[in-house]
Parts: sequence; structure tokens; C-alpha cells
Amino acid sequence: DTNIPTLVRAANNTLVTPSNPVHREDTLVIYLTGMGATFPTVDAGNPAPDWPLSFTILEPTVELGGTPLPILYSGLTPREVGLYQINATVPSWTPLGMSQPLVIRQGGVATTINLRVVK
Repeated sequence: DTNIPTLVRAANNTLVTPSNPVHREDTLVIYLTGMGATFPTVDAGNPAPDWPLSFTILEPTVELGGTPLPILYSGLTPREVGLYQINATVPSWTPLGMSQPLVIRQGGVATTINLRVVK
């Protein structure tokens, strides 16, 4: 268990890597674990429903290069067990660079990974 979030660019549904970097105005899907209680509740061991979506009770914040990312969704991933996702958009003014810190915060806990950001 690495506790490292997995990021996917919604535009091409592929993993964010140095050769497939984050672009300004992308929508990112961040897959992670351990985000806690949801509403509506999903019993442990059961897959999350498609509808209604199961939102995290404690909303996270996400920043990239110090720029807050608007969050579109934070909750359990439909049809998965124990997997959460955060869907967030990257503003057009997000700093560019080879190693911009993506910081995910929720309930006093933070995780940081560095990402390449391009136009």
C-alpha cells in the first residue's frame, strides 16, 4: 500500500505521467483511499452505487502549484469497493513547470505529489 493517489486526465482517460502531463483547463480524476464517511452511507465491502452518488461528508481541498482547484465531485467511485475519487478542474492560471506540487487536504491530513503542468 503506497497511499499515493492515482491521477487520470479526463480528456484522454490516461494516467498523468511526465510524458502525459497535466494541462491547464484539464479535468483531473484523482483516485485515492481513506476519505472516510459518505452520504449516503455504503456498507463496508459493498460497491458504491451509480445512483445516488455517495459524497464524502468532509470535503477535501486540492491545490496545484498553490492554485486552488474547483472540485466537481468528491466521493466513492461508482461500482468500486473502498475507492474514492475527486474530480477537479485545473484553472488556466495554474503555474507551469516540471514539478508543481499537487496538495490534497482533508480533515487535517495532507498528501503531496509533484506533477508536470503544461499549457
